[in-house]
Amino acid sequence: MNLTKKKFVHLRNYTQYSLSKGALRIPEIINFCCKDDNPAVAISDFNNLFGSMEFSLECLKSGIQPIIGCNINLIDEKYEIGNILLLCKSYQGYLNLSKLISKSYLENSSGNLPFVSFKDLELYHNGIICLAGGKTGIVTKNYFNNSRFKSEILTQRFIKIFDKDFFIEIQRYKNENLKSYEEFLLNESSKYKIPLIATNENYFLDKKFKSSHDVLLCISQQKYLENDDRESSSN
Repeated sequence: MNLTKKKFVHLRNYTQYSLSKGALRIPEIINFCCKDDNPAVAISDFNNLFGSMEFSLECLKSGIQPIIGCNINLIDEKYEIGNILLLCKSYQGYLNLSKLISKSYLENSSGNLPFVSFKDLELYHNGIICLAGGKTGIVTKNYFNNSRFKSEILTQRFIKIFDKDFFIEIQRYKNENLKSYEEFLLNESSKYKIPLIATNENYFLDKKFKSSHDVLLCISQQKYLENDDRESSSN
């Protein structure tokens, strides 16, 4: 499993799926990728790699490039809590991502919240691609908390750690201030020569499953469909 940066940036129909919040099964994802002629697909659950082995084996059986990833919480006392997306581009990256996740639970965990620190990323970043800018990301959370300056500092810190393996995410979701945030991300990309990647977290394969997935989210959050303060299905 060796995914170079050039391959990653130019990957045609590259798709990313999350199982931990979704209603997806690995065979369904593989079948979809085969029918849609997707050469590669990533798994990126939140704070775990539980599905990565089965996912990789099923991908290889069908001649699809598996990409192992994880959305992981990043905590620093100077910033609002948020996550970053880490993707393995080599076997070394997989080993380092495994170390980061183990450390997030065994050493860093605060109650039910596993997390990594910037120091952890500095130690175990080799072979890992980092994406930031998604809906629940640390850059995003700080920007919408009236901390544009902190978001700029975060971008600089990620560049310092990951160098050319750092990418900025652009996501579309409901937020009245999204346009100004997108302009901020575009400016950061231009200013620091950071490649942009359009991403979207996929939790189901067909739009007809949106309502049923929304119900699953309600159950997991112990909330009702009419609650305005709950996480909802948007993709």
